[in-house]
Amino acid sequence: MSKRIKLDSSNTWLTFSIVALYSVIQAFTLLRIYSQYQLDEMEINWPELLQDRVISWLIGLTFIIIIVQTTRRFLLENKAWSRIVLIHFIFALITSVIWYSCILLLSYLLGSEDPFLYTGKNMLFSYLMNTDKLFLLYLVTVSFTYSYYYFQRDSVNKIQRSEIQSQLLETKLKVLQSQLHPHFLFNTLNSIASLMDIDVKRAKEMVADLGDLLRQVLDNSDKQMNLVPLAEELEVLQKYVRIEKTRFSEDLEVEWQIDSDLAQVKIPSLLLQPLVENAIQHGFSREHPQLKIGIHLSRSNGHMQINITDNGKGLHPDLEDKIFHKGMGLSNTFARLKSLYGDQFVFSVENLYPGVRNFIEIPCVPAVGTNN
Repeated sequence: MSKRIKLDSSNTWLTFSIVALYSVIQAFTLLRIYSQYQLDEMEINWPELLQDRVISWLIGLTFIIIIVQTTRRFLLENKAWSRIVLIHFIFALITSVIWYSCILLLSYLLGSEDPFLYTGKNMLFSYLMNTDKLFLLYLVTVSFTYSYYYFQRDSVNKIQRSEIQSQLLETKLKVLQSQLHPHFLFNTLNSIASLMDIDVKRAKEMVADLGDLLRQVLDNSDKQMNLVPLAEELEVLQKYVRIEKTRFSEDLEVEWQIDSDLAQVKIPSLLLQPLVENAIQHGFSREHPQLKIGIHLSRSNGHMQINITDNGKGLHPDLEDKIFHKGMGLSNTFARLKSLYGDQFVFSVENLYPGVRNFIEIPCVPAVGTNN
């Protein structure tokens, strides 16, 4: 998904700066004309000279504002550099001619210029002598505008990076708190204790799976904001599911459907386990003593689509609009996806009546700025 440059809607400071620069140029022009008159020992007609300078200054301000607005539109449209340079070169030629024509016209209307001086070759040479300065003023204004907005964008990006870093640290702490709900550990230990009397082999397997799961969760705790291959993520999830199936036996059924070409696609570490844990924790009820969970991962248009569904009791209708604000698991998952992918992801939770569907869509490429 392409992103356009976000620019401040206010041009006040930029326009003021360019106007100030243009005013200084006009002041130097006045000084140059005065010096020329002194060198030629000619008498200065101050009212006419000042009127000409004021006319030039006012028309220049009008064109500067138009140039700033036009240049800003090019920035918002995010055109290619080669095309931008060509367009501005053509615009500079056209604008400088129109600009000088406006100065001549207004001067004539105010009676400060002799129209017969600007006929035939005189008119052509007059344009050639004066439009070069206006051509350069156009380019200076455009350069100033681009510099202003790129510095502004750089400043905004620095602030955003700082905010993202703060968010990543906060999210990392919350994610560490939310992984492997304490009730899961207590229930697993109780199940192991019960199995020791009736099935020592299964109890040992459960201890081994729990140990491997805890080790991988701790190893991944420093990689919460990074991406891992899907195969590695599924290995963690499978150990978790085996433990839960040992606890719930035939009451829990898990259906796996994973596209084979997704094994090396990278996703956020420990993204899937909290969603399955939520389905188990909130799916069982008196009305739903048996639970079926579907874990379906597929590729579509360069994106990975994750569907985790269950046929349990579902969400209370009052919580449907607040699902990302209640409970640490889903809100943290949303925050992690936002930090890693910006606006290039989808995460929704939907009541199926019965059951719940968690849907996530993320790019099948590493998120920009993450360590792989």
